[in-house]
Amino acid sequence: MNRYDDPRWYEEKYPEQVCPVTQKLQDQSSEPADDDFSHHFLLPRSQENASEQDTEGQLSVLHRHSRLRKVFEQFLIIVPFVIMAFWGGWFGHEFFTNSSNQSNQSNADAYLIQDAWNKIDQNYVDRKNMDYKKMAYAAITAMVQSLGDTGHSRFMSPQDVKNERQLLNSNFTGIGIYLYQDQHTKILSVNATIPRSPAEKAGLKHGDVLVAINGIGMQGKNIVNASNLIDGKISTSVTITIQRPGEVHSRDVKIIRTQIQIPNVTMHYIPESHITHIQIKQFSSGVSNQLRYVLNQAKTKGATKIILDLRNNPGGYVQEAIDTTSLFVKNGNVLLEEDRSGKRKPMPVNGNPVDTSSQIVVLINRNSASAAEIVAGALKNDHRAILLGQKTYGTGTILQQFALFDGSALYLGTQEWLTPDGSFIRQNPNKPGSGGINPDISVPPLANAPILTPNDENQRHLTEQQILASGDTQLSAAINYLTIIPRNAG
Repeated sequence: MNRYDDPRWYEEKYPEQVCPVTQKLQDQSSEPADDDFSHHFLLPRSQENASEQDTEGQLSVLHRHSRLRKVFEQFLIIVPFVIMAFWGGWFGHEFFTNSSNQSNQSNADAYLIQDAWNKIDQNYVDRKNMDYKKMAYAAITAMVQSLGDTGHSRFMSPQDVKNERQLLNSNFTGIGIYLYQDQHTKILSVNATIPRSPAEKAGLKHGDVLVAINGIGMQGKNIVNASNLIDGKISTSVTITIQRPGEVHSRDVKIIRTQIQIPNVTMHYIPESHITHIQIKQFSSGVSNQLRYVLNQAKTKGATKIILDLRNNPGGYVQEAIDTTSLFVKNGNVLLEEDRSGKRKPMPVNGNPVDTSSQIVVLINRNSASAAEIVAGALKNDHRAILLGQKTYGTGTILQQFALFDGSALYLGTQEWLTPDGSFIRQNPNKPGSGGINPDISVPPLANAPILTPNDENQRHLTEQQILASGDTQLSAAINYLTIIPRNAG
């Protein structure tokens, strides 16, 4: 029997206990009360033969004196406590009434959840299909989703927490693909493969639609669901069913899982125009150091212009965003943090720039989020770069992880972040289309056209003309801007 099905569980978890002080008083209540004064007062021997009546009268007087003294002593002890209690209550009422009301409302609604849980637990007929963990996770997920911090604040299962940690540390077990889900159609597809990964070796390509994973259909599933199915132990296999654009039939691809090191910064140098195309896939641990190395490499090759590609970058660590911006900006702020009370804290650059003069175009799209938006917004605000592409996602909170006892976790936005000039970019759930960072030059992508990455360009040895003819309108527009538009001397 499940412990929750047995009402004795509540008694077992919270057994009735007797307060030790109360128990001691109860034990003593059967004994006669001691009178300290009468205990220590001794009659003189000369009065031992006095009459019984005189003795009783003397004792009566003594007892009355004793009682009066005790009452007076108790009065002196109690009065200060009464005074302190009065003033404590008054100050508490004055200073904490608002927070108390808020707490009362919170407690009432929390009880509502517990009340619903108890009624389901006690009355639902199909006991075999009751899954308490599933109920709890669903309730927590719904609570977080109600906050309106879409795509950012979230609840994660223990496995999701593990996957997230591995990705942000650039080391995980899997097949080596980045997934993309269209916000409108909800179709899951391969956005890119990691260089030298099992997925790349198996032939998966950008744009391949995920039909099924190990025979489980992907309709109605999200990226987390798909990632959990792909995840597994080293040397085990997973079968991905894909539908490649332009092909009639789907195909099954069997891939062996392995340990993968993610290169989150990749570069392709275009010698014809001295442009380096640098992609940051996400702001995981160590990205800013990888970017510093790549920038120095590009300079050695002769690069004088930079395309910083943040398309489909979901974000990552805030400090990596600060350190990345600091590579291009001498001074000033990268962002402003605003807490729940409205207090703002500036977050400045770190003072270790690498390149503060080269022309920069930052590529963004509707899937550029979080830390990617921080970098794009800071470089735009500082007039250090031109933003080209599409309006960004609009994730304007800084997450803090709150671990739960079973290994799951809440990722909650505990600070709002703003651009250095004080602009909010978080989506307002009540205003469709709000939020995000607008590009300086708006360039939509071609339908079903590939997004070229430095990895693609390196593997296929693409020339500048081939890149311009690839169908990646945003990358082409960035190259044209840097080769045709002269740098503003001001």
